[in-house]
Parts: sequence; structure tokens; C-alpha cells
Amino acid sequence: MNKPQSNGLKTLGKYLILTVALALFVGPLIWMLSTMLKTKAETYEFPPSIIPNPITVESFERLFSVQPLMWTWIGNSFTISILIVIGAVISSSIVAYGFSRFQTNHRKYLFPIVLATLMIPPSIMMIPSYVLFTKLDWIDTWLPLIVPAWLGGAYYIFLFRQFFMTIPHELDEATYLDGGGRWVVYSKVIMPLSKPIVVTTVIFAFVNSWLDFLGPFLYLKDNAKFTLSVGLQLLIGQTSQDLPSLSAGAFISIIPIALLFLFAQRYIVEGVVLTGSKG
Repeated sequence: MNKPQSNGLKTLGKYLILTVALALFVGPLIWMLSTMLKTKAETYEFPPSIIPNPITVESFERLFSVQPLMWTWIGNSFTISILIVIGAVISSSIVAYGFSRFQTNHRKYLFPIVLATLMIPPSIMMIPSYVLFTKLDWIDTWLPLIVPAWLGGAYYIFLFRQFFMTIPHELDEATYLDGGGRWVVYSKVIMPLSKPIVVTTVIFAFVNSWLDFLGPFLYLKDNAKFTLSVGLQLLIGQTSQDLPSLSAGAFISIIPIALLFLFAQRYIVEGVVLTGSKG
């Protein structure tokens, strides 16, 4: 077999693998979109069809009529996620600024300790955290979900610290010569230059909060305080036979995440690449 034919087979094999991978990832999404536009009767037809006939949006009407708290859950999810994002960016960037700029004898010991917390499984901390929040009388409030984000996250601290290390120290020194202090360096120099990693952290923190089920399920008791992820789980018990409505609820839950990745994917790539460029 000559070389051009061999290269052609390799290329064909790559495209086949990519096609299979695309089908595995996109297939469930296409099926969800198809189901939410069908009537209830059509979802039980065999063989199933991909293209709805007729196309209808009745599933959304039934979804909001069966569960009037849907808008409340969506608003709760947005409020909690935005507060968590703000807390994660502010607290983690301040801690990372200290690790990247402050010359202390204990820095080389403290940063590995912060990274070591990444190896602690969240399940181990579940019971101690619940006991702590119970003693603080925070159960059935949003505080257990929001406050920890304002105390810094090890992963986000790592991202910020690595990115800050790529910013020249000469900029700090120029600011000091102009009469600025450490806070001016952080707020006026470092953060404006860190847009890629800020956007990356915003997306990661928002997605983690928006998709979080265990935290809200564990700490929230009042239905009106539920997030969308917990509310959709409650909805399954109410409309378990209404597949189009369930698909409509799932579609609503992925819209914010899809929009975030659509408009900010360039910053994610840039932030991650620059984060790993200096140790």
C-alpha cells in the first residue's frame, strides 16, 4: 500500500472516531430537543421519530402550569450563582495575589497546603459541614451555599496565582514609584490585566453552582427556596409520565451554561493556556 492511500485511511479513521464521539455527545441533546417539541402521545410512538410531527411548545405551557414555582427556582439559581461567582472571584484573587506577590518565609509551605485541600473528597466534609451550619442556624437558608465561596476556593486560587505569576513585577514597581500601594497594584494593575482568568473563573464557578444538586438538596427545606436543579428533581415526581415537559425543564437548565460557553470560550482557552505557562 502506497503512502497516499495509507494517509487517506488514517484520515478516514480519524473522521470516523470523531463522528462516533460527536454522536455520543450530541445525540442526547438532539433527542432532548426533539422530545420537548413533541406531544405526549408522540413520545410513546414506536418506532420513535427524531423530527416532531407536529412541532409544538405545549410542553413549556404544561411545565409552568404544573409547577408555578419554576420562575422562582430560576431566579433563586441565578441569585445564588451570581453571589457565588462574585465571592469566588474576589476572595480567590486576593489570596492568589498574596501568594504571587508577597515575599514571605511561609509562602512556600502555605501554598502546597492550599493545593492539598483539593485532594479531600467533598463527601468527607459533608457531615462536619452540616453539623457546623446547623449550629450556626443556617439550615434552610442560602448561606451554606454562598458563604463558603467568599472564603476562597483552592482551585480558583491556583488558577489566579499561576496567571498572576505571568504578569511582570516591573508593573508593580512602577506603581509603587507613582505612590500606589499594594491595593492599587491589585485593583488597578493586576486585575485589569487578568480578564481571561477572571472570565474563566466566572464560568467555572457559575456552572458548578448552577448544576449543584447536593448542596441545595441538603440544606434547603422550603420549596420556595429551591434552586432549579432541586426543583427539576421534584418535578420528576409530579410529571414522571410527561416526557416533553421534563425535556423542556432540562432545556431551560442548560440555556445559561450554553450561552456562557458560546460567548466566552475564547477567554477560557486563553486563561487556561496562560495559567500553565509559568510555575
